[in-house]
Amino acid sequence: MIALKKILIVLFSICTATIAAQNSLVNYNTYNDLPSNRVYDIAQDSIGYLWFGTNKGLAQFDGKEFTSYTTNNGLISNNIQTVYSKNQKLYIGTDKGLSIKKGNQFLNFDCKYIYSIIVQNNEVFVGTSLGVYKLKEDYLGRLRIHDSLDLSKINDIQFDGNYFWVATDKALWKVDNLSAPKLVDKITSDAASQIIIKENKVFVATYTQGILLFDSKVIQLTKTPNYISSFVYTANNVWVSTFNDGIEKLNPDFSFSNKLNKYNGEISTNKINSLFVDSHQNIWIATDNKGTFKYKNSVAQNIQKPIIAFEDIQVVYKSIDSININNYPNEFKLPSNKNHLSFTFKTVDIEKPKNVQYRYKLNDQTSPWGLKNSVNFANLSSGNYTFIVESKVNDQISNPVSFQFYIDKPIYKKIWFQWASFSLIFLVTGFFVYRGIKKAKAKDKAKIEKLEMENHLLSLEQKALQLQMNPHFIFNVLNGIKALGNTGKTIELNNTISKFSNLLRSILQNSRLEEISLQDEINTLKNYVELEQQLHNNSFDFSIDNNLTIDTEEIMVPPMLIQPFVENSIKHGIKSVTKGEITLKFSIFNDFLHCNIIDNGIGYYQSQKVKTPKKHHSLAVKVTQERIENLSGEHSFSINELGNEKDIQGTKVWFKIPLKTDF
Repeated sequence: MIALKKILIVLFSICTATIAAQNSLVNYNTYNDLPSNRVYDIAQDSIGYLWFGTNKGLAQFDGKEFTSYTTNNGLISNNIQTVYSKNQKLYIGTDKGLSIKKGNQFLNFDCKYIYSIIVQNNEVFVGTSLGVYKLKEDYLGRLRIHDSLDLSKINDIQFDGNYFWVATDKALWKVDNLSAPKLVDKITSDAASQIIIKENKVFVATYTQGILLFDSKVIQLTKTPNYISSFVYTANNVWVSTFNDGIEKLNPDFSFSNKLNKYNGEISTNKINSLFVDSHQNIWIATDNKGTFKYKNSVAQNIQKPIIAFEDIQVVYKSIDSININNYPNEFKLPSNKNHLSFTFKTVDIEKPKNVQYRYKLNDQTSPWGLKNSVNFANLSSGNYTFIVESKVNDQISNPVSFQFYIDKPIYKKIWFQWASFSLIFLVTGFFVYRGIKKAKAKDKAKIEKLEMENHLLSLEQKALQLQMNPHFIFNVLNGIKALGNTGKTIELNNTISKFSNLLRSILQNSRLEEISLQDEINTLKNYVELEQQLHNNSFDFSIDNNLTIDTEEIMVPPMLIQPFVENSIKHGIKSVTKGEITLKFSIFNDFLHCNIIDNGIGYYQSQKVKTPKKHHSLAVKVTQERIENLSGEHSFSINELGNEKDIQGTKVWFKIPLKTDF
């Protein structure tokens, strides 16, 4: 049995020596651009970046170099006590309150000294130097849980699925609901620094009672060390750090394995603030004065797929909202002039940062593998795009991430714009055409109005001519009326006055009309001729030869169209004839009304030679001739002498006008 123990001790020593040979310890401090050698807390985000909270700012580490963030970048304070990563956000607890890093922006909330942070069901709780606070919409509000707890420094808060476990500098508490507690139990009266919940079991690090396990009962797993600052699990050890006595490595059963401190040369300081295990199972040690140490445990290294994510997407050199840059649910729409895009992506591999390679695909264009983690696309045409990028470390290829976007067509290529432009051009063209037509119509209207005015003037002139009557005729009629009055021939006097008044009335009435019936024209002529016969002692006969097939009441003619020719025959044609004869003939032929005025006088042209010039008569005949020609065109009027040059037997006036009826 003793021999077996010796053999086991030798084997254990060999294994321990082999593991120690495989392990390596690397120190990072201000010489490596870490902001400070005092590191309080360490966290790792979903991409793989490590974040270090120091008393001089926040540091990001990708395996090759550190990037620092301070109040100049938007932090609420440089004195960072705790760092917590969840849901693609980084929560930073400081001595002045809470900072939340979303993409490249920081949201700040004033509060007490913050030592712990937990996000549960999208609710953010922070443990401060004076109780627990909850993040409201735009401020941190203090929670009332228990008088003693509310006055304590909160070192850690964890949730086991049913209860919140709260470690304070005075005791350990169990609470059912932090916002509205109904159950608040004080579990121990010893100060507690950290809580780990593993497989539905609660492990608590205390200041004076070692590590306690809370399952169905309380079990003290180890009594030492005291003043524990942090403890973590790895595949083959439990690591326990203290504020002043270095680190103890325990076996999985919590039995002592090894110790790391400045006395055995493993680590150069005993003041350890916290421990952290990264995704490669490396142990990161946050010290109070020597920066941070990475304890590489090669035995526990796991081969895993790399993780890739977008760090920045810029549109025309301006970053888009990067809070949810890796979770855009829908297609990102861009206007046509925003067609220059830049993508920055990253895979963080703490162990092999130089072995990370990338390739991307934009629609059908695929790049080869390379080290470059950004790409620019300039002057992209309109359309739908899908950008896909993936990474690999050695032979392990990440799951791809994608970003869909759509570049709109230029406005001049859009159907609605083309239709709108066409409609606008059509409307403008139509407007100018309408305006041109309107102007042309206005001009035509002006011309028509001018012509109508001229016509009206001509009409008035014609009517004035129609109203004119031989003054000698009127004088003679009035003298005849006077003579009849002197002789006492009352009946003849009355007849003459009646005829004369009827003649004047008909001339006045007809002169206002454009057309009258042929019967009215004949009646006016009869009145006129009868008065002339009376003045000339019936020295001539007047007859009308009507060969019409249409009633004279239904035929329409211009007024005073025949009278000037009859008057001319009386005054000049038959003046020197013993017994004159005037015949008026009407006929219809080819839709024209034909009229003949025939007398047995000395002839029209002969009368022109012997008569005394009188402008009224010649003008009346001329105007009437023009009226006829305007109505019927050329060759619609003629004056001919009857007989021959030696024996003239009279004159024949002929004209035709279009046949018009009132039906």
